[in-house]
Amino acid sequence: MSEEQLRALEADLGVGLPAQYRSFLLHVGGGGAGPDYGLMTPTFGDGGWQWRGIGLAFSAQPTTAEFAGRPFVAEALRSELAALEAQEPQKDAFAADEEFCHAYAAWDARYEELHDAQEAGAVFLSEQGCGYASLMVMTGPHRGAIWEDLRPMDRGIEPTGHDFTYWYRSWLERTEQRLET
Repeated sequence: MSEEQLRALEADLGVGLPAQYRSFLLHVGGGGAGPDYGLMTPTFGDGGWQWRGIGLAFSAQPTTAEFAGRPFVAEALRSELAALEAQEPQKDAFAADEEFCHAYAAWDARYEELHDAQEAGAVFLSEQGCGYASLMVMTGPHRGAIWEDLRPMDRGIEPTGHDFTYWYRSWLERTEQRLET
């Protein structure tokens, strides 16, 4: 990507890109080949900048720059989600089905709100398959860190302990080893 494109992306994001990732976009590529099903690509469209899985039949949810520029709160939401899960309405606690349905709908709406809020402040960087994804944190103290979205197995969004460069180079090394065999 060009310097001009990166500045426009950062303006839409509201924060600068993490340095390692910015350098990658400027000097290596904007997306495509990478871990798992490849890197999501920052693209500009009608709704502003988004990270999209260009060429993927079932790509991960696109991330808008506006959403990625919000505070990253996945860690803080863990206890709130756990507490909410413990409060899931049980049908036998209600006298009428209508009361249960109303209580469950309210509980489910709050659960979905918190579930989706975990992604704020990060971009879907790579689709792993089966609903799993690699995320890169764009804001806050974890900025530039790679996290994994493991919600399909009820594990939430968890840190990998790696930055973009380590994550990407590890994939390159694994790929080179496989090609040599």
